[in-house]
Amino acid sequence: MSTDPSLALQAGFLHAIVAAVPVLGGRVYDMPPASALYPYVTIGEIQVNADLADCYAGSESFADVHVWSRAVGFPEAKGIADQIRSALHDADLALSGHSLELLQFRDARTLRDPDGITSHIAMTFRALTQPD
Repeated sequence: MSTDPSLALQAGFLHAIVAAVPVLGGRVYDMPPASALYPYVTIGEIQVNADLADCYAGSESFADVHVWSRAVGFPEAKGIADQIRSALHDADLALSGHSLELLQFRDARTLRDPDGITSHIAMTFRALTQPD
């Protein structure tokens, strides 16, 4: 069993997003293949900070989820981001080896990638966990 909460969060996010966003057809990646079809989602960077107190060895994590679309404009990407937000904010995800105390949506940044055709939304979630 891993003591790294980022691995547990990544797996929990993957399962929740695949279940909540059928338009993705399961296209949720850590590192997308070069042949990945759009739209897709990547579970990106996760920053883990110690959240320690007497009798508590928890972690505060900030996890990024990225939405990628090549549909015209931002509507498709924003719709997918909204479904992800609904699926993860205040969710009670089962995490392997960890208890999830809190999961909250923090922010979303809507971006146009330099190629001029890819819409990108970077979302951040805050999670409080402790090992089982």
